[in-house]
Amino acid sequence: MSIVFARERVSDSSREVGVLIVEDSWNVAQSIKATVERAGGRALGPVPTVREALHALDTQPVSLALVDMNLRDGFADPLVDELIARAIPYAIITAYEALPSNADRAALDRMMKPLDHERIASLISRFTGPAQDDQSAQV
Repeated sequence: MSIVFARERVSDSSREVGVLIVEDSWNVAQSIKATVERAGGRALGPVPTVREALHALDTQPVSLALVDMNLRDGFADPLVDELIARAIPYAIITAYEALPSNADRAALDRMMKPLDHERIASLISRFTGPAQDDQSAQV
């Protein structure tokens, strides 16, 4: 089965791209949030649990999700399944060389820690346009 996500450029500055950040490490989450904002996205979260991420899906307009696989309340597989069911594009963020599940089966990208923030900005720019700050950093 092939899953296709709509990729949409947002040229109207009044229409923001909500990027849900699902990461349980505060330092990593804050650096991702800064990258999202520099790339022109609106950071939603960060949230450290699957439960909070699922709640965010119900209460906020999410255009893209950046998902760490190992969260405070377990692996992110239930969240990934919900993202796929709602056709919300997502990227996996992980320190695992091999995932214990196939959660990356429909991911736009799979990023290893330490993170390449230029790569994150490039992914976000697929939805928002070119990044506003070309500086890259490692976490």
